[in-house]
Amino acid sequence: MTQTKPPWDWEFDWHLTNRCNFFCEYCHPQIRYVLNRKHLDEPTPELVVRRFDELGKVCLVHMSGGEPFMFPGFVELCRGLAGNHFISINTNLASDDVAEFAERVPAGRVAKIVAAIHQPERELRGLELDAYARNYLILRRGGFDVTALYVLYPPLLGRFAADLDRLRELGVDHVRAKVFKGVYEGVRYPEGYTDEQKALVLANSGEYVFNRPYLDGMLSFRGQACTAGVTSFKVTVTGDVRRCASVPTGYGNLYDGTFQPADVNEPCPAKRVLVLSQCLSYLVYPPVRPEQGVDPDDL
Repeated sequence: MTQTKPPWDWEFDWHLTNRCNFFCEYCHPQIRYVLNRKHLDEPTPELVVRRFDELGKVCLVHMSGGEPFMFPGFVELCRGLAGNHFISINTNLASDDVAEFAERVPAGRVAKIVAAIHQPERELRGLELDAYARNYLILRRGGFDVTALYVLYPPLLGRFAADLDRLRELGVDHVRAKVFKGVYEGVRYPEGYTDEQKALVLANSGEYVFNRPYLDGMLSFRGQACTAGVTSFKVTVTGDVRRCASVPTGYGNLYDGTFQPADVNEPCPAKRVLVLSQCLSYLVYPPVRPEQGVDPDDL
C-alpha cells in the first residue's frame, strides 16, 4: 500500500458477500437495493483459499460487501488466506467476531482495515458508538493498521464535527473523512459539493488523500493504459473475475478455477471511473500516485 514495491504480485477487489447488517441511506443503489437483497450461497473458506493458492502468486485480497464479517466462516477464511497472501477489509465493525479475528489472524498479513462508522445507521439500530470503539481498540492494540471512516454524505456535514469529537473521546485516534459518491436530492456528488462544503471536506480528510482529486473532477482516464486485468482484478459475489469496478471485461471465474488474466495492459474504456484510488495506482503512467496506493474503503 505504498510507493515501494509491495510484497504481493496481484491484487483482487473481492465483493465476497451480499449480506449486510446495515442499510445505509448513502450506500451505492446497486448494492443497497439489488445485491444486498439477494443472498447467494457463498463458497466455503477452504475453496476460496485453495483457489487463491492455486494461482501461484502472492495476492493482496481486498474484501468488501455487504459486510465481510457476515461471510460464513469469515475468521477462518482470513486465517487461511493469511497463510500465503495478504488481506485488507472494509467493515462496519458491528460484529461479535472482531476479538476472535484479532486473536487468530496475524496482523502482519493484514495490510489495512477500514472501519466505517455509519453513525446514523447505528442510531437507528440502537447500536452504541462505544461498542464500535471497543472493537476498534481491540484491533489497534493487536497491531492492526485500522482507520475509522466517516462518509461525508451531505445531510451529515452539520453533525460531523460533533461526531468526530465523540469518537476522539472514545479513543478512536485515526479518522478519515471521505467524499460521498452518488446522487442526493437530484445533485450528483462529489461534483455537487459547494465551495464551503469542499473546504470542510478537505480540512477533515485526515490521511485520505483522494478527496482532492475527486473534488477536482479527476473522474476519467479513458484511453490510458492500466494494469487492471493483468495484475489487478475485480471479483464479483459469484466469483466472476472482471477487469475492475468500472469495466466489466471478464476473465473467467475464480471459484470454478477458470480464471485467466490478460497478457497485456489495455487502455481504459470507461467514461467515468468508480474507484479513483484504483486508477491512480494501476495506470501505467499515472498523473498522481498518492503515497498509500489503493484504499480498501474505496472498494
